[in-house]
Amino acid sequence: MGDFLSMGLNPRVLRAVAAMGFEEPTPVQQQTIPRLLQGVDLVVQAQTGTGKTAAYGIPLAQRVKAGDPHVQALVLAPTRELTLQVAEQLAQLTQFLGVYVLPVYGGQSYDHQIRSLRRGVQIVVATPGRLLDLMDKRVLSLEQARFVVLDEADEMLDMGFQEDVERILSRTPQERQTSLFSATMPDPILRLATRYLSQPERIILSQPRALTVPTVSQSYFLMHLQFKVEALTRILDTRAPELALVFCATKRMVADLGRELQGRGYHAEALHGDMTQGQREAVMQATRAGQVEVLVATDVAARGLDIPEVSHVINFDIPQESDSYVHRIGRTARAGRAGEAITLVTPRELSLLRAIESALGTPIRHEPLPAVAELEERERQGMAAHLRQVLLEGQWADFRPLVEGLSEQHDPLDIAAAAVSLAYGPARLRPEIPQITPAEVAPTRATYAPRRRFGRGRRR
Repeated sequence: MGDFLSMGLNPRVLRAVAAMGFEEPTPVQQQTIPRLLQGVDLVVQAQTGTGKTAAYGIPLAQRVKAGDPHVQALVLAPTRELTLQVAEQLAQLTQFLGVYVLPVYGGQSYDHQIRSLRRGVQIVVATPGRLLDLMDKRVLSLEQARFVVLDEADEMLDMGFQEDVERILSRTPQERQTSLFSATMPDPILRLATRYLSQPERIILSQPRALTVPTVSQSYFLMHLQFKVEALTRILDTRAPELALVFCATKRMVADLGRELQGRGYHAEALHGDMTQGQREAVMQATRAGQVEVLVATDVAARGLDIPEVSHVINFDIPQESDSYVHRIGRTARAGRAGEAITLVTPRELSLLRAIESALGTPIRHEPLPAVAELEERERQGMAAHLRQVLLEGQWADFRPLVEGLSEQHDPLDIAAAAVSLAYGPARLRPEIPQITPAEVAPTRATYAPRRRFGRGRRR
């Protein structure tokens, strides 16, 4: 806590920081917190999972006045999930201050949000669409908002919220402190910062050619399209992820793959835009409770998710842009953990992978697909470990008379093998997947699909 102590924080803020288990500030917190406490406008380029919520949340907790019932601070986020996560962390940072934090997002009752605003709220965390709705209804005013934070600004503009964001900023006081956090810095973000921030300082913790998290191990597997599902299951079986986040290109593919994995015995759930808010929250609750081993999602559905337990990100469908690749694999290796990013690539998509490598300035390692013999050996090792545990615990004694009776007519080794077969079921018949090496693929030129225009998007 030494570095936090040296920042001159309120003892009650320090108490909350300690209660949350923070021992020392992360690099983004070290560089950001002192400047925000001084009132400087900031543009911060940092990956998700680096502690940026606390980087702006601690200064907000320090500077917001608990006795003032007006909205003093606004955090804009692109999705409902991120809104809830940020609001929860800000509530923890202000838990000893008497400060109220309200998440505002589509899909929740207007009545609840309106009642909370009328009782008095100091910090609002919101998606742009619902925030504008409440402002247009004249139940939420930002006239006294002295602090504004744009979180995951590149995601927000990519989803078509630029016009909404500008409308919101235009209805806040000119004498405000504004900070912008983004993993990437495309031109529209820089133009937004130039227009709405006052002489901002820029903090860069991720370079354009080093956007991927250093602790993420990146690899790809090459196979024909018809073997993709089988390849995915082999990777899941051999890697045994704590939690795998699998990305697909479309909502239908997410739903289909989720059902396919469930049918094959995996604890899998799907997350896509056609689900109701209640369904999404149920999936996320099960995921955070450790009841899900594979979460299948689209890019849009996964935006704003902050699940530290994701050990593997698997691109079932390769992304069409390097920025999307960066955002996807940034979902693993959170909070200093190691993580692995795997991409499934067909021969026609290899040129896209090469373009991603070129954009990132780093090679992605090719690996051969796990062979059937490797999977069978792994399963045998698992069976042997389980049997050894049962033998050590002595849970088999009641069945010994049964085996003794059978051994009068059968070899004891045959009896043991039959028992294992009965317990684990018949051996699974797996198709052989033809191995393809990158050298066998004829080179083609890849071009990325253009990013969407930054216009007005669907409100969330």
